[in-house]
Amino acid sequence: MYYVLSIKCLRNIKLLFFLILATLYLLLNTPPVNAQVMSNQDYKITTGKFNAISNSAAEKDSETKPTTNNFGQAISEGVNFKAKAGFESLKSIPPFSISLSSDIVDFGILSPTNPIIRTVDLSTYSLPVYGYSVISFENEPLTAIQSVNKTLIPDTTCDNGECDDQNASEWINTLTYGFGYRCDNLIGADCDSSFAKTNSYKHFPDISSNDDPQSIAAGFGSKDKKIRISYKVNISGTQAQNIYKNTVTYIGVPNF
Repeated sequence: MYYVLSIKCLRNIKLLFFLILATLYLLLNTPPVNAQVMSNQDYKITTGKFNAISNSAAEKDSETKPTTNNFGQAISEGVNFKAKAGFESLKSIPPFSISLSSDIVDFGILSPTNPIIRTVDLSTYSLPVYGYSVISFENEPLTAIQSVNKTLIPDTTCDNGECDDQNASEWINTLTYGFGYRCDNLIGADCDSSFAKTNSYKHFPDISSNDDPQSIAAGFGSKDKKIRISYKVNISGTQAQNIYKNTVTYIGVPNF
């Protein structure tokens, strides 16, 4: 995807360079004219009147008047143009951020066929104008810290064996084992729609298995939002006794 975007950006740079040369040619080789329109399938540029006569009056007309907008960014303004940056109508706001109610989740002592659920709240602040998403991933499945053979509690596949890091399914059977999570809305309605059904779960993408991070929540709006993440663990009678741990990472991504 990044390769395609880079190609497109390169084409636009060439196009911009061509337009600058074309505009300079018009300025140097034409008398005063009215508005000009240049366009094709990729762009449309409309210019106002401009004076091709090079004298003190013309130079005076082309002088810019620098000022600033509400974000402190420069605004260039002349007789025939006004160039602005940012969102002039919006006041300066704090940067977009997310936070968790707890950095550590302790499941305590696990016992077979006795599911344990723990929750943390994730809050988002100062939402970007174009919206946001929160992506997540785990560094590995729950792994025993004292194990020669790297004993794991596997990620759940839910009762039907079909849930994964993208698709949620029901998980209520006490004979279904593993580690998974679900998302519930507290303020706003930004949790992924696959969690709409009660008791539906997914598992986190596993970076150690080259899984891609996945979005668990996304939305728009000017107000702060809050979601609740419910972690669930259930083990079988053959699961080795040990202390298991992993790391789950959340990243807030503003849209542009």
